[in-house]
Amino acid sequence: MAAWCSAESTKPVFVGIYGAVLGGFAVSALFFLLSSFSSLSAPTLPLPAAAIAGANLSAPTFAQAETMYNRPIWKPPPRRARMPSPRAFRLTRDMVAARARDGVIVVTFGNYAFLDFILTWVRHLTDLGVDNLLVGAMDTKLLRELYFRGVPVFDMGSRMVTEDAGWGSPTFHKMGREKVLLINALLPFGYELLMCDTDMVWLKNPLPYLARYPDADLLTSSDQVI
Repeated sequence: MAAWCSAESTKPVFVGIYGAVLGGFAVSALFFLLSSFSSLSAPTLPLPAAAIAGANLSAPTFAQAETMYNRPIWKPPPRRARMPSPRAFRLTRDMVAARARDGVIVVTFGNYAFLDFILTWVRHLTDLGVDNLLVGAMDTKLLRELYFRGVPVFDMGSRMVTEDAGWGSPTFHKMGREKVLLINALLPFGYELLMCDTDMVWLKNPLPYLARYPDADLLTSSDQVI
């Protein structure tokens, strides 16, 4: 028969067990509190550079706003668009920069009487892939007409009549002087300039030919069909 132990003899054993259990709870609670405090007080670590780069890849990008000088030729302004103020058509370096390609700008000019010539001139060049061009308008009627047709145009401020000047007339000679003034205004912008009359017809892209003479200060031609 097994020996029987009295309650008095087993009391110290139970007290020891309860003490161990309570001590374990106390240690666990203290560890939990210390861990929580450390996580709250620890400084926030910066994101790795790779994570930042990845975040930037998803950032939205914005295309350059379209203006009447960087939009494709023959693309008219939006429907019911108003004519911009005359100030918007002043010849500027930024205007030339928006249309120039590889440092080259092609320019012609005229009044409303030469509208058909100008449209033909522009059409031939754009059909050849040349779109780095500008047209100088010598009167507001031509300015408006070209703007709403999607042709890059600027105001020369010539206040020219809209009718045909007539060869050899005082108005005709004024057009010649305006041409010289226009060249003088364009050259300081720092671009290679191909100045053409409106009655020229381009059958080939002239720019590769002109690029063969990089050291030339001035190239001229009297040909009407090139």
